Amino acid sequence: MALIRYYESVFVLKPTLSDEEINSFVEDLKKFIESNEGEIYNFEKWGRRELAYPIQKFNSGYYFSFNFKTENPELPVKLEPFYRYNENVIRFLTFKVKPPKKEEKPVESSTSEE
Repeated sequence: MALIRYYESVFVLKPTLSDEEINSFVEDLKKFIESNEGEIYNFEKWGRRELAYPIQKFNSGYYFSFNFKTENPELPVKLEPFYRYNENVIRFLTFKVKPPKKEEKPVESSTSEE
């Protein structure tokens, strides 16, 4: 059994993109992760936000964050060129995280007060 590694990746897209272009990039990203033996288990769209400093003459961008797990240790390495060679990505960062804690169901007490 291979070791499962967990990662988080954050990326920022150009603010000039249409919703259709953003959705297309997100779908391409999901397909890329799945085709490289990865599984996305959490995906968040943070929306358009101001950047701390101008990047490529942009003052804002569309922020996204997602968590994925994989047995393929090369996936994070392959993800960098995917971001870097896409002209719509202005910043990205991928880093290893601890496995998510499993949610425990609260135990209901069967005692009743009279």
